[in-house]
Amino acid sequence: MISKKKTFDSNFEVFLADTLESQEIHYNVRYKVYCEEMGFEDKELFPNQMECDEYDNNSVHFLVRHKWTGHWIGAMRLILSDNGSPFPMEQWCELEEDLTPSRYAHSIELSRLCVLKETRRFSAKNLISNATERDEINSDDKSNIRLLNQHKNLGLTIMWGLLRAASKYCAEKKIDDLFLFVTSALAFSIRKQGFVLEQLGEPAEHKGKRVPFLWKNSNLLVNSMWENDFIEDLHIFSKEISKRELVRVAG
Repeated sequence: MISKKKTFDSNFEVFLADTLESQEIHYNVRYKVYCEEMGFEDKELFPNQMECDEYDNNSVHFLVRHKWTGHWIGAMRLILSDNGSPFPMEQWCELEEDLTPSRYAHSIELSRLCVLKETRRFSAKNLISNATERDEINSDDKSNIRLLNQHKNLGLTIMWGLLRAASKYCAEKKIDDLFLFVTSALAFSIRKQGFVLEQLGEPAEHKGKRVPFLWKNSNLLVNSMWENDFIEDLHIFSKEISKRELVRVAG
C-alpha cells in the first residue's frame, strides 16, 4: 500500500496539456520513454523527437511535473472514439463483445501511460541535475528529497497520479468506461491496490503480451487511496503556466 504521507501531492502535479507547447512536451516525454529508453518505437520516424500518431488528433493529453525542479517526467493520453470509430486496441485483439455507437460515445482508451527512467529509478541527484544551484533547494524540498529516497516505487506512485487525473477528467465528462490494453504485470499492480478490472478478451501480441480490460470510472473514483494523497486538482496548462509566468516576471 502507498504511504499515508502525501508523496505525490508534495512533489508532483498533473497538467492537462491543452496547448501546442504542452502537447509538444507530452510527445517529447513519450519519445524519451518509447523510442530512447524502451525501443518500442523507431526513433528514426520521429526526427523532431516527438513521438505521436494518428490517434493524438482525437486524444486528451496529460503531463506530470516535478514541482521543485520543473522537470516534465510523465505522460498519458485518453483516446476518444471519433464518431464511433474503433479504439486502437481493437486492431490488436478481439473483444468478447462488439461496442455499440452509444458505448463509444461514453468511453475512452487509456494509452501511452509512461514515466521517465530517471524517475522510475529514482535518484535525488538525477532529478536536480538540471537545477541551477543546489543551494536554492529550501528546507521543505530537502525534506521531500528524504521522503522520495525512502519511497520504493516512485514510478508506480506517479502512475497513480496520472490515473487519478484521468478519473477526475472522465467524471467531469460523464465517461465511465475506461478501456486498457496492458501487460498482465500492470493489471496485477492495479488490482493489488483494490481496483476492479474486467478482462474483455484473450491476451494478444503487441510489443509483448497484452490483455484488454474494462475499468469502470465509478470504481476508480471510490478507492480509499485517494483519501490521503492525490488530492490536488488537475491543473490546466494554458491557465496555470501563463499565470505563473506573469507572477515570475512581476517578481
